[in-house]
Amino acid sequence: MMSHPFRLAITGLVSTVLSGVPLATLAQAPSDPSSWLDQPLTNWNRPTSDFPALPKPLPATNISQCVSQIRQPSLDAERAVVAKGWKLFGPLQTYDTTQLFLATSGFDGMCRPMGFQAFVYVEGRYAGTLSPVLMDSRSDGVLYAPYLNSGSEINVEFARYRSTDPLCCPSGKSFVTFKIRPDEVPDLIATTVTTTENNGNNSTPVSTSSPSMVLAGPKWYLQAIGNQRIPLEQVKANPPYVEFNASEQRYFGSGGCNRFTGGFRGTGNALKLGPAASTKMACLQGNVQEIESQFFQAMGKVTRYEIQGNTLRLYAQNQLALVFQSR
Repeated sequence: MMSHPFRLAITGLVSTVLSGVPLATLAQAPSDPSSWLDQPLTNWNRPTSDFPALPKPLPATNISQCVSQIRQPSLDAERAVVAKGWKLFGPLQTYDTTQLFLATSGFDGMCRPMGFQAFVYVEGRYAGTLSPVLMDSRSDGVLYAPYLNSGSEINVEFARYRSTDPLCCPSGKSFVTFKIRPDEVPDLIATTVTTTENNGNNSTPVSTSSPSMVLAGPKWYLQAIGNQRIPLEQVKANPPYVEFNASEQRYFGSGGCNRFTGGFRGTGNALKLGPAASTKMACLQGNVQEIESQFFQAMGKVTRYEIQGNTLRLYAQNQLALVFQSR
């Protein structure tokens, strides 16, 4: 099972230098124009002792006006980060004993995270961060889409801005694969980086506080409505599913008989699915129509979500509404 935590400062750094600046210094300051994503990869997370210490955040900004973006800690790892002054935002991801979560120093005037990091813990132990530098929303090298692929691998997408790009729309992206080696002091290492241009000039808006950054991409197949598993053999020919389009803030899919589409919005773990438009086909096989009707009704009640491994759970307040799996 998967879950994620992200963590910010990099401690226990070896004496590595990037663009002439020690990584330990870069971890406490916003990104340098010469991005680490364009340099040879280094292991900035390698600790120098068995007990690496969490760093302190930058001075907090706009906390009171952006309190709705902040979530409360639910894990000891998150509490340790919050105790240092960090503010949690965005969803928690967990896979087996690996956790990934985001925390920020503060926000800009539009409540976008500034001076933030992605923290990784394994078996409750600090493993490292997903960037050697703090990140600001709408800036080059900002983390856009992290995905805890397994307990030992994380795939991350970073937005790449040129000086001529509008702030809404970076012209490129870098994909980084991280490997995790469990140990008394877990090792989190960036192993590969690939940078590409976006399709079309400046075509991909980025929002680091949107749930679209983790929902988009996979096709999520319905497994259960509430705590009741659906009879998969009855929907095998046309399995119900949902997909999310991050740039358009829309969701779409199939109920098993009829196709649907609608808009969505949210911050942190909160998620609101707008009214869906659907086709009006008659469902003749088995109880597919009943399953589809319950599926559509449940989507209209969704208030938040949770991702664990390849499992997506949608909740109506504190009640489990829908369970999906990606494949």
